Amino acid sequence: MKVRILLILLVLGAALLASGCITPEKEKTEASVASATLNLAATAIDAELADVRALNLESAGRLSRTGLAGPDAEAVLFEKLDALPWALSSVTISPEGILVAAVPEHYRGIVGRDVNYDGPVQEALAMKVPRVSEVFMMEEGFAGISQSAPVFAADGTYLGYTDVTYRPETLIGRAIAPVVEGTAYDIWVTQTDGTVIYDTTQEEIGKNLFSDPVYQEPGLQEFFRRVVSEPAGTGSYRFWDREWDKEIEKEAAWETAGIDGAAWRVVLTEGKIQSGTADASFVRNASLAGLSDLDADVQSAAAFAAMEGKEAALREFNDPAGRFVDGDQYIFAYDMNGTVRALPFQQGLIGQNRLDIRDAHGVAFIRALVGAASRGGGHVYYVYPNPAAGFAEELKVSSVMPVDDEWFIGSGIYLSHVNATFGRQEKDALMQRVHAARDFAQREGMDAALAAFNDLSGQWAPGGSYIFSYAMNGTTLALPHQPELIGTSRLGFLDHYGVAIIDWEIEVARGGGGFVYVVYLNPDTGSDALKLCYVVPVDREWFVGSGVYGAEV
Repeated sequence: MKVRILLILLVLGAALLASGCITPEKEKTEASVASATLNLAATAIDAELADVRALNLESAGRLSRTGLAGPDAEAVLFEKLDALPWALSSVTISPEGILVAAVPEHYRGIVGRDVNYDGPVQEALAMKVPRVSEVFMMEEGFAGISQSAPVFAADGTYLGYTDVTYRPETLIGRAIAPVVEGTAYDIWVTQTDGTVIYDTTQEEIGKNLFSDPVYQEPGLQEFFRRVVSEPAGTGSYRFWDREWDKEIEKEAAWETAGIDGAAWRVVLTEGKIQSGTADASFVRNASLAGLSDLDADVQSAAAFAAMEGKEAALREFNDPAGRFVDGDQYIFAYDMNGTVRALPFQQGLIGQNRLDIRDAHGVAFIRALVGAASRGGGHVYYVYPNPAAGFAEELKVSSVMPVDDEWFIGSGIYLSHVNATFGRQEKDALMQRVHAARDFAQREGMDAALAAFNDLSGQWAPGGSYIFSYAMNGTTLALPHQPELIGTSRLGFLDHYGVAIIDWEIEVARGGGGFVYVVYLNPDTGSDALKLCYVVPVDREWFVGSGVYGAEV
């Protein structure tokens, strides 16, 4: 509560400054607000880390009685992950470096593996205290962090340790997002080796400040060396603005966050010259007729690209004054691997790979665009900054079409009338609900689980919070409020705005799970509404999901 009150005061103070109500020693006051915001961000990161440590220590105490292996140990790990629905996994590791338990189910294949060669494992085993590892590359192909706690028997014998593994940008984002929302500030976080583990402009995450080609300007290098060598400080540097439209001078301040061995530099920045905003009259908002026009525009651009060739087409698509730019309506282009090829108003992103970029609610929308294009084209929802609304995050629907097997193009319009706000607590509860359904299905088996999911009077079908399930081939397995669809294939089913929602859910489930937007019937109201869904695989054959309903469309 105290943190929330402080945040409100900071936002109010920033608003007063912007309106000119605070005039004496304005620069000093602005610096004070920035400093307080930075401190709040670092404190919030430490609080998130402390929450994980507390859960690790609590589970370590229970594991000291159950042992590190077996059903009882797995139950302890499952309970810990249930409290951290955004985390990836939890394991126990013996003093010899052998993985002896791992959850959730799809991680059990690593049990028995010797991981004593791994740096974070060696460190945790040697130190025998709570630790936050440096980032390491996970088998899934992205960077993770292992936060661990030692396990001791009642007589003091060291039994090994337990951990929680998560993506660093997920934990840090939970702390940072409420702090910078609605402000002119950006925040990035780096390890002292220069690895960027969080950035409000997600394209920077995973890069190294000292080796990535985009950072080699001497002034940048000098500033970055100061950041990693000094625990706190201030400075300035020149880089792209938050919209990747132009290079600007940025004022920066940093301090250090982290517990249990982590020493993360938290850098708060503000552009000296704020980016302009587009005239609202230039931004089109979606209607069903507008979507038809959008599809026609994309088809026309695809025909142009096929006729003129990739190089000439990209040159035209990237021209802000070109024939395919109408106000702020434009054609974007990506390679099928997620590399940006055309973004006329975000030139700083050209050549960058955005495949793993997620929107404000965790939807991997570039992957979704690639997926839709790979299926021959279609529509995709995502939340994106709207220039007509001061770059506020609003729901957008884009139409994409492949040019050939190597690249695709698209364009989008905003659904500004549809409120796409979903709170962190309801998203956490959604993930917990779906994880519980997955665990139930893995424990009880497919037939028993589907019978339970389809029971309208049971625990899995409470109104709009019902569990649904599909086979990976699109066959409907559980849909308690639409039993007539059980057993039918819904591949290719299009929702209100023409999004192939079942195909999208299957794609996300096959990738390990995640969030998807759909417009679907809300059984509590009888009307179509925006729904943020979360899906996870039960195994390779089928998946479960649920959702949170938002605004009617």
